[in-house]
Formats: sequence, structure tokens, C-alpha cells
Amino acid sequence: MNITWTSDLSVGDHSIDDDHKGLFALIDELDSADMSHDYINSILDRLKAYTRGHFGREEVYMKNAGFPAFDEHLAQHENFVEWLETIRATYARFPQSPFIIGDSVNGYLQRWLRQHILEEDMKYRDYILGQGSSAE
Repeated sequence: MNITWTSDLSVGDHSIDDDHKGLFALIDELDSADMSHDYINSILDRLKAYTRGHFGREEVYMKNAGFPAFDEHLAQHENFVEWLETIRATYARFPQSPFIIGDSVNGYLQRWLRQHILEEDMKYRDYILGQGSSAE
């Protein structure tokens, strides 16, 4: 994938940054993974845990900062959760397709990383940083 987390991608909150680093690592892992049945189940479980923890932390962070595009950002999180539940249900029905599911998950996560984290999350970071500098 060749996208590496760097400090310029920080949103200003260590726990959220650590979550993002974890997603970068997961995507890199997927690039070279053996798409076995157990591995796909593990990835889907890890993604479900990621969404619960990360989205919750991020939503509290944005809400506390008064981020004006909170509802739009929340809708993107909901879309991700819906996608993940669809993938989980599909794989439960067709467990003989780990390569297809693995490729689908990998492709979606790469697009999510580029669009959501690198663009959308930077919007609330910039808003929050702007609030801090205007308060000085």
C-alpha cells in the first residue's frame, strides 16, 4: 500500500492517532496476508472492535470540540459500520470465499484510509487546531 502514518497525520489526540496507526498497520498486514478462513474471521473481528472503540473516541472528541460537521462525519462512521456488517454477513453465508472477501476488505480499507482519514479526519483536526489558535 505504501502509505505510512507520519506525525503530520496527527489529529491532536494520542488515542485517536494510535487507532489510526493501528488501521495503517492492519492494511499493510492485509497486503501480504494469507487469506485463510481463520485469518478473515480475525480481521473482521478486529475491524468490529476497531469501529466500536475508535469511532466512539473520535465522536466524543469532535463533539466536545463543537465540530460543526459532526453529523456528516457521524454518517460516514455509520456507513463504515453498515459496510462491515454487510461483509460479515456475506462471509458468514459464503465462508468458502476468503480470497474474495479479503480482497474486498483490503480494497475498501485502502479507499477508506485515503478518503476518510487523510481527508475527512483532517477537517476536524484543522477545525480544532483553528479553535486553539483563535483562543490565544
